[in-house]
Amino acid sequence: IDGAELIIHNAAFDLGFLDNELSLLGDNYGRIVERATVVDTLMMARERYPGQRNSLDALCKRLGVDNSHRQLHGALLDAQILADVYIALTSGQE
Repeated sequence: IDGAELIIHNAAFDLGFLDNELSLLGDNYGRIVERATVVDTLMMARERYPGQRNSLDALCKRLGVDNSHRQLHGALLDAQILADVYIALTSGQE
């Protein structure tokens, strides 16, 4: 992940888990934010749509992203949906 750009929805929540996994590998791995650039789509959405629901499902509805296959939480499907949400949030410019 060194030098990568990580797109995460609600990064504050997920980074705790990721940092914990890195810590299990040993002391020399540090924290995710020290190794990669983190883009938090929840923070982006809160800035763009203050006072509105900004869950992944709410953003899909607002931005016209198809999430009809999302029955339960699944990491791979959520990542695919988040990619579409990120593109819509940035209008494909980033």
